[in-house]
Order: sequence, then C-alpha cells, then structure tokens
Amino acid sequence: MQEDIEHMRQLCKTRPVRYSDLDHLKKGSTAFLHDNGYSNTQIAEALDLNERDVENNLKGTGFSLDFKRIAPFEDKLPANIGDSVLICVPSWDSENQDRSFRATVVQCIPQGGGCGLSVILLEDTDFEIPLYGKGTKGNEIVVPLDWFLK
Repeated sequence: MQEDIEHMRQLCKTRPVRYSDLDHLKKGSTAFLHDNGYSNTQIAEALDLNERDVENNLKGTGFSLDFKRIAPFEDKLPANIGDSVLICVPSWDSENQDRSFRATVVQCIPQGGGCGLSVILLEDTDFEIPLYGKGTKGNEIVVPLDWFLK
C-alpha cells in the first residue's frame, strides 16, 4: 500500500499543468488522481487530506478546480508540472541582450483575463527580472505566460 501512495505522490509531481493546485486543499492533485482511477481513500492518504476534503474537492464545494479558467491558455502552457522550461524576459531597452533562463514549472495561475506561470529558477540570472530583481537559483517566481518559450 505504501508503494502505491508513494507512486501517487510522484505522479502528482509531474501531472499536467491544467491540474494546478490553486489553493491549499490540493484540488488539482485530487482531480488528477481521481481522473486516473484512484479511490477517495487512496487519494486522501496520498495527499494527507481527510476523505471529506477529497469528496468536497471532487464535488466542487467551496472553490472547485476551475478548468474553464485555464482552458483559454492550455495551448500555450507547458505540458507538465516539473517540466524544465525556457523563460525569456522581454527587453525594454535598446540592448537586445539575451534575457532568458531555465526554470521548473510549479503551476499555472489564471488571474483575471491572463495567466501566469509559477516557476523555480534553475540558474542565477545576470539581469533583472521585473518585480524580482536579479534571479537566484532556487527562487520561486511568477512570470507572465507570454514569457514562456519552450
């Protein structure tokens, strides 16, 4: 049983970005595991939730996983959480230098009419990222989806 739980946790670390957890209740992970045939009991154990939380997540009590907020951006999103991606920060001056860095996808964050991408930097940057300053390896930041290259 413990091997199954660990396998489920590993699956959640690389699930499709459309199943992003946008709150502390782990609704994206819950929906992903449910869609892959796991029982509520198994999901509760794997995600350290109680079964009532799992049922509420699946029924949409409170704030359900809202795929329609993510749907307009799905064709632009990276495939999976945990993917290594290239982010390119636009240059607003005349230098036209390369302002790209590699990062690991954490989740997407739909906000209003747009969408951001929460990422963890895989390297330091020698340029400033708007709102964050110079990037440091291991920091988690949110960037506009338009900056995601591949």
